[in-house]
Amino acid sequence: MAWPATPVAVLLALALPAASQQAAAPVAPPVVVEAADPLAGVASQVRELDTTRLASIMRLTGLSDAGGPIRVLIVPEDAALARDTPTRVAAFADASLDLVVLFPARIGSYPYSSLETVLFHEVAHVLTARAGGGGRIPRWFNEGLARAAERTWGLGARSRFTWEVIAGGRLSATALEGLFYGSDRDVARAYVLSDAVVRDLLEHYGPDAPARILARMAGGAPFEVALYAVTGYPVDGVMLSFWSRHDTWKSWISAAGHPFTQWVLITLLALAAIWSHRRRRQRRRLQWELEEQAEQDEWEEHRRRYRIH
Repeated sequence: MAWPATPVAVLLALALPAASQQAAAPVAPPVVVEAADPLAGVASQVRELDTTRLASIMRLTGLSDAGGPIRVLIVPEDAALARDTPTRVAAFADASLDLVVLFPARIGSYPYSSLETVLFHEVAHVLTARAGGGGRIPRWFNEGLARAAERTWGLGARSRFTWEVIAGGRLSATALEGLFYGSDRDVARAYVLSDAVVRDLLEHYGPDAPARILARMAGGAPFEVALYAVTGYPVDGVMLSFWSRHDTWKSWISAAGHPFTQWVLITLLALAAIWSHRRRRQRRRLQWELEEQAEQDEWEEHRRRYRIH
């Protein structure tokens, strides 16, 4: 027999899902920091960082179990590993070893703006690999996902993206991947565009799109198959769709730079200047006429008074 629900029972029923959701909140993995004595201060800073921020990448990737500890190795510039690593690389992650390597002396310029940003970015790569079951993930997706998790799409990121759209043409997924192995300028561009592409995926296919892609990869599907299953497009189709949405800025700016457009703008500005100048002359002429009329009226009044005397 079913008993009628009481107000207390209803409140408990409403509270239980919220409590279970709080209990199911992702827990960041332990971070084990290793450093030589000269870098003990940096190691201390890393240990004091708030690793609960890693929950954002876990939610984005759909990772409910963070797995085992992640080692963070802090390396000085005089170490053999630092000498063998290109100076533009401030850090890297090896997900197969659950390892993050930091070169703190190289941190400070875009895209490596701070120790905290770099650490969370590299740990995000390890967590993304775990969510994808260790399958091969294109670097543009991996980097874009880490950047989408670590920061908002602020004015600086938007400005850099707008400039990259204006300065460069459309890129295929293969070409975007290749930028990561080019010059410093190419690498910076690759980070900006990867960030934008992944954010575009989040906007058009839902905030859980990366989690669904990685879940299919964890089930054995290659990235290309998982992406198609979630978006309905192959990799090149996703890129083409992205560019078609964002090339509008370039079209407007290109049109503004066309000689005919510039001639029209100059002509309109000249006509506006002429019209404004004529308006000012009309106002001055009207003011002069009013002043002359006032002087004439004053003189006539003076003459009438003079005759009376």
